[in-house]
Amino acid sequence: MQPIRTDRLVLREPRLGDAGDVFVFRGDPQVQRYNDEPLRTLAETEAFIEYLLAEAGADLRRHFALEAGGSVIGLMGLHSWQPRHQQAELGYDLAKEHWGRGYAAEAGRAILRFGFTAMRLHRIHARTIADNARSVHLLRSLGFTLEGTLRECSLEDDGRFHDSAVFGLLRSEWATAG
Repeated sequence: MQPIRTDRLVLREPRLGDAGDVFVFRGDPQVQRYNDEPLRTLAETEAFIEYLLAEAGADLRRHFALEAGGSVIGLMGLHSWQPRHQQAELGYDLAKEHWGRGYAAEAGRAILRFGFTAMRLHRIHARTIADNARSVHLLRSLGFTLEGTLRECSLEDDGRFHDSAVFGLLRSEWATAG
């Protein structure tokens, strides 16, 4: 997979050597609050990167390390890829020191372009906890439409079940928005 360059980022395949940078955000409970359990060790982080690479090798996902200034500050990609149905799900993580700077939107635009052109997707969807205002804002800014809510779908660290918001974007909507 060839790297994708944006104004401030290089989006490239993750590498085992990125484990230290990835652990910064995948091991951070605040970043992972609405996501997976935080990784606990560098070895777990390396295993996670190996998993991403194995899934990419099996054509189940395309995941990118978001590199800025020589460091990996996040991960973003298209997973749960269904080539027959021409759809995949967008997922993302970003180190909290980089929140609010537009990096996720910049990477998201590039990955949507990659998904709809290189992967020839018809549809990209994303799920987020409905009360995750930053994630909801990102998806709306990328042109996604709220399609529905999965009620009390996710048990979070506060011991409560939270709704998941399901967003979708069709190639035709993306093509006319840009």
